[in-house]
Amino acid sequence: MKCYNHHDRDAFAVCSTCGKGLCLECAEELCGKMVCKSDSCRKKVCFSKNILITILLLTALCTILLLVD
Repeated sequence: MKCYNHHDRDAFAVCSTCGKGLCLECAEELCGKMVCKSDSCRKKVCFSKNILITILLLTALCTILLLVD
């Protein structure tokens, strides 16, 4: 697989959001995942992680409140 932006370079990683091949120059680790440097992909990766954390915290809070009653 070749880099989406640099067709003469081998892909080092694949964007976890859009699936494009990325060379070392184009790849970026963000929120524990490899993504391309487009704003839309960067926002989606962190947004998904933040939603998951929020759901887990709300579940824990509801469980604690149920146990207290």
